Amino acid sequence: MRSKASYFSISKPMIIENLRRFWAIPALAFLVYFLSGVFPILMTYSHLNPLSGYIGMSLSNQQPFYMFAHLIFPIAAAVVIFRYLHGVSSVSVVHSMPFTRAKLYNSGFISGLIMIAAPIIVNGLILLAISKPVYNEYHTETGLMLDTVNVFSRADVLNWIWVSLLIAFVIYAVSVFTGMLTGNSLMHFALAAWFNFLLPMLYFVFVAYFSHYLYGFDTSANLSEFGLRISPFLNILRSEGVFDTATTVYYIVSFFILLGITGFLYQKRRLERASDSLVFGFMEPIICYLITFFGMTMLGFYFDVLGESEWYIYAGFAAGTVIFFIIGQMIVKKTPRVYNLESLKSLVIYGLIAVLFILGLKFDVTGFEKRVPDPANVRSITIESYFDQANNFNFFNNNYLIRHPIYKSSDEEGEFRMKDPENIKAVTKLHRSLTENKERLINLQDIYASNVLLTYDPDSTFPMSRRYQIDYNSYRNSPEFKQIYESKEFKEFFAPGNLNYETLTQIYINSEIPSETVEIKNQAEMQEFMDCLDRDFKAQTFEDMTSLKHKYATVDIDFKYKNKNSDTPEKLLETVVSYTVTDNYKNTIQWLEEHGYKNRFIHNVSDVEYIELFHNVHKDYKNDLYPGTIPNVTSESETVEVKSLKITDPVKIQELLNSYESMNINYNDYYSGVIEYRWNSDYQQQYIDDDYMYERSFKEDYGREDMPSMTQKQIYFNEGNVPDYVLEYFKK
Repeated sequence: MRSKASYFSISKPMIIENLRRFWAIPALAFLVYFLSGVFPILMTYSHLNPLSGYIGMSLSNQQPFYMFAHLIFPIAAAVVIFRYLHGVSSVSVVHSMPFTRAKLYNSGFISGLIMIAAPIIVNGLILLAISKPVYNEYHTETGLMLDTVNVFSRADVLNWIWVSLLIAFVIYAVSVFTGMLTGNSLMHFALAAWFNFLLPMLYFVFVAYFSHYLYGFDTSANLSEFGLRISPFLNILRSEGVFDTATTVYYIVSFFILLGITGFLYQKRRLERASDSLVFGFMEPIICYLITFFGMTMLGFYFDVLGESEWYIYAGFAAGTVIFFIIGQMIVKKTPRVYNLESLKSLVIYGLIAVLFILGLKFDVTGFEKRVPDPANVRSITIESYFDQANNFNFFNNNYLIRHPIYKSSDEEGEFRMKDPENIKAVTKLHRSLTENKERLINLQDIYASNVLLTYDPDSTFPMSRRYQIDYNSYRNSPEFKQIYESKEFKEFFAPGNLNYETLTQIYINSEIPSETVEIKNQAEMQEFMDCLDRDFKAQTFEDMTSLKHKYATVDIDFKYKNKNSDTPEKLLETVVSYTVTDNYKNTIQWLEEHGYKNRFIHNVSDVEYIELFHNVHKDYKNDLYPGTIPNVTSESETVEVKSLKITDPVKIQELLNSYESMNINYNDYYSGVIEYRWNSDYQQQYIDDDYMYERSFKEDYGREDMPSMTQKQIYFNEGNVPDYVLEYFKK
C-alpha cells in the first residue's frame, strides 16, 4: 500500500513553485483566448447578430487564434516544466531532492494541466456570463434560407470549455511523453510538435499508397473523417466543435494510457543521457525509419508527378530512402559521422521492409481489389455518380440530401439507401463488372468520364466503400444502372410527389430555346403541374434520362419545408430542387401547351441565320480537370480545326435543331457547332447587352477564347448522331 500511495503522491510546494516560475504561459494563453474571443463580443455586445459567424467559428474551435493556443501552449508547458531533464546539472540537482521519481513526475504533470486549463476555464466562465441568443442563418447558393441556429447558447459555451480542455490535455500528454524520450529541449519541442500529428500523418500516407496502388480504393468522406478523428486538434476541422461519445471516450482513454506509459518511462529513464537526442536506444531506429518513410514517400510521389513512366515513382522511393535515412541517422545520432557498417545494416533492413510493403500493394496480396460482398449479407447500399451534374440530373448525388432531407421518405441522414434485394444484386453485379474492366477504366483520358462511389451498409462501424471511374457510354449502357433507376424503390423516393414540402413557393421553367422563363405561382396550377411531372418522372426510362439529346426544359421548384434534423425543426426553411424535362414527358408538355406555353419551348427556324459546324481534333489531349467537368484544352494539346461547314438550308437547320446534343463525350475527336441567330430574333434582343460579360466570364473560368458569344449557342454531335452529309464534307 505504501508503494501505491507513493506512486500517486504529489508535492504541493513543487506545483506552486512551477506555477510561480512559469506564470507567463497561462497569462499569455489567457490573453490570446480573451482578445480573440471574448473581447470582440464585448465590443459589439449590443448588436451581436453580424458577429454570429465569428462567434460560431470561435465556439466550434475553428478560429485560428484558438487553434494556435490549443496547440502551442500545451507543448510549451510540457517543454518548460520538464526542461530540467535535459540538462546534466539540473537533472542531478532535482533528483537529489527527497522526492521519488513518481512524485516528481506527478507534480510536474499536474502543474502543466493547471497552467493550460486555467485560461480556458476563466474565459469560458466569462462567456457563460455574457451569453445570449445570437442566430446565424444558412443559405443556399441562390440565397434561399436553409436554417437558423443559435450560436451563443450556454450549451455551446460549456461544450467549448469541455472540447478545448480535451484537446489541450491530449496535446499536453503527447508532449510530455516525447519529453521522456528526448534528451534536450530543442528535440523535445520538435518531437512534441511532430508526434501530435504523427498518427494522422501515417494514416494519410498509407491512404495515399492505397489509393495509388489499390484499384477502387475510396479516399472520400469516411476515410478522411476517420483520419482527422485520430487527433482531437484535427478533429475540430470536421466536427464543427462537437465530439461524439465514442470519440470522447477514445481521447480520454488515450490520455490516461499516455499518462501511464509516460510515468513508466520516467521511472526507466537514464539520467546520464541528458542532452542526448534520444535517451532510449530502441527509439533510435524507430525515429530514423519514420523520417526515412516520410521522405521516401514525399520524393516518390513527387517523381511520379514529373514523369509518365511507372519507374519514376520507384526512382523517387530509392532516392528518398537513401537521402532521408542519412538525415534520420544524423538526427538521432547527433553527429554527421553515420557512414559505417552499423548504419548500412540498418539501411538494408529498412529497404527490405519497404520493398515488401510496395510489392504487397502492387500485387494486391490481400485481395482488396476483387473483393465483392455477397448480396445476401448486405442490408443497404448507397450509390453516388456525378454524371448527373453534367446532365442536369441530381438523384445519384446525395451530398445535398444528407444535410437537408427534402424527401418524405428520407431517414435521419437524408440519404437514398437501397434495400430492395434486386437493387442490391444490381450494385454487386456492377461492382464486379468494374473490377473485371480495370485495365480499360483506369486509362480514360480522352472521353467523358466520372466517378461512381459504392458504399455497403453505411450504418455499420466499418462500411465497405469503393470508388471507380466509368465512361459515359458504359454508364448509359449499364443494365445495372437501368435496374436501379427504373426500380420502384428509386422512383418513389425521388419522385416530385415525394418532396417534403409544406408549401410550394413558385415554379420556374427554363428552356434552351431563346424565350422568356415560365413562372407558375398559382397554387392550384403548381399542384397540377407537379402531378404531371410526377407521373412523367415515374414513367421515364433510364435510356431517356441518360440521352445526350438537348432537353426540352429544366424545372426549378421552390418550396418551404421542415428539416427534422434542424435545431428548430418547427421552422419553415426554403430550398429549390431541379428536374429535367425531356421530349418524352408527355403529361408535362401537354400541360404547358394547354396553358399557352408551347411556343416558348420550340425552336423557330426563322430566328436562325445559320448553323456552323466544326470537326474538332485535339492531339495528345490531357484532361487536367476532375472527371465530369468541361474539358480545358491546355498548351500541351494542339487543337486542329480542319474547316467549317455553314448550314443555311431551313430543312437541314430544323433537323439539326431537333437532334443536337448538349455535350460531347470524346474530347479528342468530336463535332460541335454554333447556332447564329438573326439580329431581329428574340434571342438576340434578350441577350445582346450581356454579350461582353459572358465572353469575359467564360475566358476567366475556362481559359478559352474559342467559345461563342451570348448571341450564339454551342451545340454538339456525338458518334452515331452526326448527319451523313456532315461526315462526307469533313472527309474531303
